[in-house]
Amino acid sequence: MSKPIKIIGIVVASLVVVVVAAMVLATIFINPNDYKDEISKIVRDKTGRELTFDGDIKLSVFPWVGVTTSGVTLSNAPGFSEKNMFSLKSADVSLKLLPLLSGDVQLMRVDVENLVLNLMRNKAGVTNWDDLVGKEGEKTKPESSADDAKSDLNITLGGLLIENAQIVWDDRKDNVRQAVDDCDISIDEFAPGEPFNFKVHVLLSSTKPEIVADTTTSGIATLSSDFKSFSVKDLKVLLDAKGAAVPGNKGQVKLSGDAALNLAAGTADVGNLILEAYDMKAEASFKGSGLGGDNLKFTGDMSVPGFNLKSTLEQMGIEVKTSSDKALTAVGLNFAVAGTAKSVAISNLLINLDETTIKGAASFANPDRPDVKLAVDVDKFNLDSYLPPDESGKADKKETKDVKSEKKGELFPVEFLRKLTLKADLSVKQLIAGKANLTNVIVVARAKGGVLTIKPLSLNAAKGAFTSTAVLNVTGVVPTMTFNGALTGLDGEALSQEMTGKDSFSGKMGFTTNLASRGNDVKVIIANLNGNLGFKVLDGYVSGFDILFLAGDAFSILTGGVIGHRNNNRTEFGEVSATAKIDKGVAVNKDLVLKSPLLRADGAGKMDLNTMTLDYALDAKIVGSLEGQGGKSSKDLVGLTVPVNITGAVADPSIMVDLPRFAVILAKSGFSIVGNVLEGVQNTLEGIGKTFTGKSGEKSTTEPDKNPVKKIGDTIKSLF
Repeated sequence: MSKPIKIIGIVVASLVVVVVAAMVLATIFINPNDYKDEISKIVRDKTGRELTFDGDIKLSVFPWVGVTTSGVTLSNAPGFSEKNMFSLKSADVSLKLLPLLSGDVQLMRVDVENLVLNLMRNKAGVTNWDDLVGKEGEKTKPESSADDAKSDLNITLGGLLIENAQIVWDDRKDNVRQAVDDCDISIDEFAPGEPFNFKVHVLLSSTKPEIVADTTTSGIATLSSDFKSFSVKDLKVLLDAKGAAVPGNKGQVKLSGDAALNLAAGTADVGNLILEAYDMKAEASFKGSGLGGDNLKFTGDMSVPGFNLKSTLEQMGIEVKTSSDKALTAVGLNFAVAGTAKSVAISNLLINLDETTIKGAASFANPDRPDVKLAVDVDKFNLDSYLPPDESGKADKKETKDVKSEKKGELFPVEFLRKLTLKADLSVKQLIAGKANLTNVIVVARAKGGVLTIKPLSLNAAKGAFTSTAVLNVTGVVPTMTFNGALTGLDGEALSQEMTGKDSFSGKMGFTTNLASRGNDVKVIIANLNGNLGFKVLDGYVSGFDILFLAGDAFSILTGGVIGHRNNNRTEFGEVSATAKIDKGVAVNKDLVLKSPLLRADGAGKMDLNTMTLDYALDAKIVGSLEGQGGKSSKDLVGLTVPVNITGAVADPSIMVDLPRFAVILAKSGFSIVGNVLEGVQNTLEGIGKTFTGKSGEKSTTEPDKNPVKKIGDTIKSLF
């Protein structure tokens, strides 16, 4: 070693000895408590606040430079309710002197007890620290230097213990109080890159939102010297909360797992993550790279073992009513996920919903121009089980109210659909809806360039097959749409048995329809609706009434004659068919035909979808007869035409036998009419007409539920 270097070393060592000796002598001959009043005066002169020391100040120098103090308070700003802004029962902080010369910071155990900080804002918006920080314009900008490039800091800590700390935010302007009412922090000996135990307990309270939360967090953590790498193992978080802002007004959440974050490498790894809340448990793991940049990539998986979702929702204060008590009581979920900054893909999706198994995959890419892919397979799903219980009459009234209050708005998100690319495939092997057993439900949807196509939407039901195609085009100023559908071979008897458990209807059914419209709200679409439709039902029957028997009763009322009373309780038909042309939302039918062994019926009229009203006329001609069991034979009715008018709201139409016309027909056929039926429509409606509606006039003695004319109306309503 050269002589100059030796000299420099001796000089530096001498200076260190002198400085240490001076500091030791200072602690011996200088009592810091002698300067408490002077320190308080400086604070008072600078801030107008009172800084008080109720306890002694103790200093240490070598080998540890430290300070111990107790009973420190700083008064609040004038005009605030709390006496003190800051108070501290005791604090003990010290660090080793010699390592500072090499840039190392070695702290002994840091102890802080009963720290209280009151932060406040009055109704005028003034805080209790405004007078301490000065005017906004006087704020200094943080200095930058070459030292910022230095990222490593070699710091060690003998331990940290904070007990009973409290921080309050009292905002009188917004009438909000939020506080850490109790904070306890315990950290074992800490050194960069070495694991250390920690435990944090925090009691939080808030008036807006209204909540009280008690949280305890613990684990084994490791922190790098540059603070860019952090990991925690055996993490445990326990949260107990109550208050109006908490689902169900109270709840407990448990979280555990391992995690590692490296900001320098841009990586994250979360494993063995377990979340438990409201009797639900979720397990997950995630890995990510490229954090904070455009090259973000992540993978993960999640599993939710079977749990009672209905019970969980009820604990959260969410009432769910279902037709089946078993609905939502066995729910589970599994999936894997992978993605980037602009895409996410879900694979191996498995959902167990009670008796239903759902499998599938999905992906989403490019938020600016969404590209969505979806493939879902369902084995069986009973929709009826998840619908609300039927509340007689109540639901109907509510539904009517909702329709009236419906607001005008865009039905289709045009801008979104123009950007959307979609490939969606849905398959349901069995679907129960309205008690009907639907099988092989297939929905294939594609969207690109502003054109959404569903081809096909198909299903099988009651030995029949339904298939359809729908297209929505939003490329133009006004959206346009088309729909084509066809049903073939539907067995009415099988469908009736499924939906009602009775053989109330039979026949081979089919229909076709081709519709087109334009617009972007329901009313406009209906007003622009054009197209055609047709249906046909062959070789069937409707149970519950015998139309010829009812016609005989009506004949008896009008003529006073008596027709035999045989009642087959069934009306058979060979064919019911009709076609309609729709123009501007009005469907016009001119060729309805009903053929049965007992009657022939022809009908014509219209249904206005804009107002949901009917104006229809039906002429039913009796062509068959029954053998009477007394009185006149029903052959006397053969050849008679019964005219029927169907008018009013589609939801509740008025179905009336055109009594004046029927009376004329009877009179022309040689029958004598009871009373004064032909004197006018008014008297007729007040007499036999009221009998039909079930609202008998004063002179009527016919009970509504035994009224044969009303039954004819109900019969026709059932047929169509």
